[in-house]
Amino acid sequence: MTDLEKIEDKYPQLKFWGIEVNNKHYHGHIEGTDVYINLLQPDIDWLKSALHETVHYDFDCEKDLSNNRNISVRRSEKWAVKESEREYEKMFGKKAE
Repeated sequence: MTDLEKIEDKYPQLKFWGIEVNNKHYHGHIEGTDVYINLLQPDIDWLKSALHETVHYDFDCEKDLSNNRNISVRRSEKWAVKESEREYEKMFGKKAE
């Protein structure tokens, strides 16, 4: 089982989709139960993005996170980064870099 499959297995209610977005700043996003991961990013980024979006699913599912200038959105994003790093270390026994 690949590392990404481990994440998919932990969240069977979510569907993970690989998409190609030619933008170095786009890593992924979640819409309902669909998680979109940018395949043009490095493989390690796929895992980090998948976990980041699962954090949003668990804690921010009703929140509109599209306005990245909003302070509440920025706080949610920063928290999701930290929480997904903790989850990555817990699942894979190593720090995400």
